[in-house]
Amino acid sequence: LLLGAGESGKSTIFKQMRILYGSERNEDELRLYGVVVRSNVIVAIRKLCAHLRNLGLEQELDKESNDAQTAWDDAEEEDAPGMSPRAAYDQLIAYLVDNTATEPIRTAVEGEEDWVGSSPRAGLQANKDAECFLEHAEAIKVLWQTDTMKEVWSKRAAVNVIDSHKEYFQDITRIASPDYKPKTQDILLARVRTTQVIMERYKIDGIEFEMYDMG
Repeated sequence: LLLGAGESGKSTIFKQMRILYGSERNEDELRLYGVVVRSNVIVAIRKLCAHLRNLGLEQELDKESNDAQTAWDDAEEEDAPGMSPRAAYDQLIAYLVDNTATEPIRTAVEGEEDWVGSSPRAGLQANKDAECFLEHAEAIKVLWQTDTMKEVWSKRAAVNVIDSHKEYFQDITRIASPDYKPKTQDILLARVRTTQVIMERYKIDGIEFEMYDMG
């Protein structure tokens, strides 16, 4: 019987037992966790963007954007530069924090079939956030690579962002790909609020066990 405070690791232990002694996850379960992983990224970046603004670091972001533009101009590259850090931040603030944007954005997998899609088991909000992730994956990736966001990340405890989600931010391209399927590590790091009692049965060395996650 797993009991404990929120974020104490009960569900993580439960998932680890499933990996070690239980059955493999079917495609429906993998799609559920695909939605959850993408949703977790959106929840985290929403908090981090608001925290960046509250810390008064927008001017630092402007400086990084100007430095990047100057470096591109000096290099005399023919190809247009990508999204600037400030443009990425402004996009995320408008669409995810302030909800002031009205124009739709092309998704990262538009025109391609996304393997994860949606999962009724994940819930309405998680599915909505997963869709937002595909729309803003490029902006998230650009902002995450800035020194300004590194400073915000060092102060993440103030807004309750989970440390382990750094691994998601470092792998945005893979998570946003149309053929993305969650790996074991993705599933272990995924955070789903447990709202009911969950039970699994295992047979270990000939002995049957029942494990309950009480949420």
